[in-house]
Amino acid sequence: MKTLYILLISLLFNQALVFSQCQENEETKILLVGDSWAFFMGVDGTIDNIMEDWGHSGNKFYTNLTLAQNGAKTTHFKDQEKKDEIASQLLNKPSIEYVHLSLAGNDLLGNWKSQTFTQEQTDSLMAVVVDDLIEVVDYIKSVRSDIIIVLSGYTYPNFEEVIQDFYIPSLHPFYSNWDNMEQPSNAELNTKLNEFTDILAVHYATDSRVHFVPATGITQYTYGQLDPLGVSPFGTYAPFSVSLPYGDPAYPSPMNSMRNYQVTKDCFHLSQQGYEDLIGYTTQKYYHKAMMSDKYLIAENPLTNGSVSSESATSSSLLLGENNGTHHQTIITFETLYNIDSIAAEASLFLHIREQTGANPMDESVQVEINDGAFGVSATIEVADYSEVGKALGNPCVFGSNEKGTWVRLDLPQNLLEYITVNDITQFKLSAPNASSALIEFSGVDDVDFAPVLNITYGNEAVTQIAEEELQPQVLIYPNPTNGMLNIDVEYAQVLSLKVRSIDGKEMQVHSTSQVDLSELSPGTYLVQVLTNKGVITQKVIKE
Repeated sequence: MKTLYILLISLLFNQALVFSQCQENEETKILLVGDSWAFFMGVDGTIDNIMEDWGHSGNKFYTNLTLAQNGAKTTHFKDQEKKDEIASQLLNKPSIEYVHLSLAGNDLLGNWKSQTFTQEQTDSLMAVVVDDLIEVVDYIKSVRSDIIIVLSGYTYPNFEEVIQDFYIPSLHPFYSNWDNMEQPSNAELNTKLNEFTDILAVHYATDSRVHFVPATGITQYTYGQLDPLGVSPFGTYAPFSVSLPYGDPAYPSPMNSMRNYQVTKDCFHLSQQGYEDLIGYTTQKYYHKAMMSDKYLIAENPLTNGSVSSESATSSSLLLGENNGTHHQTIITFETLYNIDSIAAEASLFLHIREQTGANPMDESVQVEINDGAFGVSATIEVADYSEVGKALGNPCVFGSNEKGTWVRLDLPQNLLEYITVNDITQFKLSAPNASSALIEFSGVDDVDFAPVLNITYGNEAVTQIAEEELQPQVLIYPNPTNGMLNIDVEYAQVLSLKVRSIDGKEMQVHSTSQVDLSELSPGTYLVQVLTNKGVITQKVIKE
């Protein structure tokens, strides 16, 4: 029995050693500061949840009741107590890189009169609120010269519908707030909120240390108005149908996106999911890429990103796993040529999970294979890629929420890093050899916000770069003029695709081979575009 016990302890110890490299390193990166919106986001753990959903699970936030105060106005953050607390946190937590700031909503809504204010009075109020906010932002910037401020912004409130839905409207907890504003309609209130939003966006548009992502319509976008609105304009719209960032100002934020107190809904504060939608959009448009390390590259070419199956089929979809007996491998390509400056000390792949069928194949058995160049004959997705052997193979560490609609981060093993080079493309092949009835589809290159990302953390060793003149592609297109067939020979580059365009730029043909038939085109001059892994080369040809 003692021998068995020792054996079990030994196995557990060895198992811990195997996966010790996959322990997440957690650091406080974001200081949450502001009013009741910051308070509720702190209570809900909104930022931590979103960081995990976007693959940044090691990046954490911090706040406290001095920094995030329910009901606070911008002027409160000009008081010494709050300034001292902000300074203390920023100076004592050097890992913090961002201050997420939610302020000015109470200042604006607490003083504006919808029916009796002239436009001049409204403009004057907004100017005072903006000046106070600028003062707070400038103070935060003065504490540490490297700190970035991210302005949270607000979504549309829902006073009119929520209050009128209450059994005695005048007894609703937010009735006095709405009444003090002289009971504005949704359109009146939302228009003023957008005017204020635009002022902030313009003011900070060129400030590299302040980032503002307007998103007043985000809950309209994510929730939709499924049931007819209880007040004018009484209509409906589907989720994801309004345009961002402003949605439709004639409508409020949907009632089910507002915070629920069981006996009634809030008129101004969002549900836990509503705040996650807001911060998720801010992360989509800013935090996700900003939090990348020294260099990030986005997969861009639809011809070099896709998947190949055990049934000798290729797909433009990024599939991984097994379904109905067919195994799928994902091929992802990044243009590292001339795009990196130092040898990678660390590297990660960020992948957005668009769909999932059955179980999830993303576990510790997932394999990543790398080539400093293309698998197979060319960088395009080919049947031969399935069995082609790369330069190195390893099991990544898997982090993030790792479920449909979220991002998964694959921290690459060290043995792959030397093949991320400056002299060619870098191509990855993902496989899940143990997957059974487990298939996922990653988002492709059609939306840059959700396309695969390679993030590189540099080491101290500079890359060795082949002389550029040795790598310039050379293209020979013949015969020219031609009656029909054209041959395209390319040296020092891999051909990804060929396009034939009219002289005014209209696309006429697309080809994946090095021979083009122009016989069906009318006589005239055409442009042949040769897309290679080192750029696009265009030459004129004459069809007789």
